[in-house]
Amino acid sequence: MANPVAYLGPEGSFTQQAQIRAFGTSVPSLPLRAIGDIFAAVESGEASYGVVPVENSTEGVVSHSLDLLAESDLKVVAQVTLSVEQCLVGQGPLDQVKKVLSKDIALAQCRGWLSRHVPGAALVETDSTAAAVEIIARDPQGQAAVASATAAESRGVPILARGIQDRRDNATRFFVIAKTANTVGAKDEVTSVVLTLKHEPGALQGALAAFSDRGINLIRIESRPSHRRAWEYLFFIDFPGHWDTAAVQAAVTELKGRCEVVKWLGSYPQSAG
Repeated sequence: MANPVAYLGPEGSFTQQAQIRAFGTSVPSLPLRAIGDIFAAVESGEASYGVVPVENSTEGVVSHSLDLLAESDLKVVAQVTLSVEQCLVGQGPLDQVKKVLSKDIALAQCRGWLSRHVPGAALVETDSTAAAVEIIARDPQGQAAVASATAAESRGVPILARGIQDRRDNATRFFVIAKTANTVGAKDEVTSVVLTLKHEPGALQGALAAFSDRGINLIRIESRPSHRRAWEYLFFIDFPGHWDTAAVQAAVTELKGRCEVVKWLGSYPQSAG
């Protein structure tokens, strides 16, 4: 691999853990501060691949990742699902914590615990969980962070409480993105697409029928504002099969007659540890 794998850093973030799960520890990596920076690094060739969070089992989608997937020509080539244990880290004690810092979706995963144990603390969003730990390592007074044990231990920050996420089965799904799409061949492949519907009665029903009429089950469907016109939405859909198989191409042909936009985001193996 000529160039590194970009991920949402700094070191110790959950995205780095997903990057290691996908590529191992021998591949060079490039920690970046923002999801948009990861897309830019792969698009420019600075990185061969990028790893971005896309969905949490407790709090739902990572909106910025989906928006950038819809805009970018990069393709999804793999996915990684990571069990996520959140910790509260800082110098403590809890009754002196005035601010809790973390990535927005990490704070949301722990909303109930935080309201019970640090009810007066202000919740402050940062670029990533590991970035929050870096901040409180420099300025610990009255501050704590929600992050992984790895992020805390690597920076010498004490762990005040472990497993503070509101659901024990908390997990996050990550996409690996690249310039070149996968070809047909992987076992149990999944395809991701994004659609924009025509403004006519039955548009969504007709689009979904393109799949159901061919026995294609939808694994996931998610809507997001398109940011092009008010009240226009993008529909992100995952389903079994590779984009280039006959059944999927037949569905795509019908979709193109029913939708304003049909964009292939990538096809990749369904199984991901």
